[in-house]
Amino acid sequence: MRRPCRLNPPKASSQQGFALFIVLIVMIVIALLVVAAVQAYNTEYRISANDSDRKYAMSISEAALRQGEQDIVDFETKAALTFKDNCEEGLCRAVGATNSNAGNTKITVDGNSTESAWKRTCTGEKLCMEENGRVYPKNAQPSDVQAHYIIEFVKTDKATGTSYYRVTAKAKGRNDNTTVITQSYVAAE
Repeated sequence: MRRPCRLNPPKASSQQGFALFIVLIVMIVIALLVVAAVQAYNTEYRISANDSDRKYAMSISEAALRQGEQDIVDFETKAALTFKDNCEEGLCRAVGATNSNAGNTKITVDGNSTESAWKRTCTGEKLCMEENGRVYPKNAQPSDVQAHYIIEFVKTDKATGTSYYRVTAKAKGRNDNTTVITQSYVAAE
């Protein structure tokens, strides 16, 4: 009779499990690399989104600034202009500005504020620029992204009849934390 052939399985004490330990360590290292890559991606994404939002707000602010400069060109058709501390109709008195007659336009300055127009508050905590300033674009709805701008009368050079104005525009991006303020000086004869 023939004897069955038996293979003797290795003894339990001879298995060390060293390969399992190496695989677990490699898996942990890979998991840490994946977590680091995801965090780096999220940071880069936030940086690029914030930069894009700032550029968007800057373009709106610059467009409002150009509209304010165009409004100054249109001042020639007005008989009289009044620049007040509360920036009524977006026309503000600059610190130290006084009454002046320049060319065909009579400019009246009213007020005595010593604070820059873009920093002045009219009622409570709201800035005069946002409360009484001009809105760009003119037909914008409150839900639209829009800019506010003001025009400040700075002075008139009596020798040349040139009037100097400062236009300040403030725009917010899609994120309320993104705010851009731009300014330009305009000399009008």
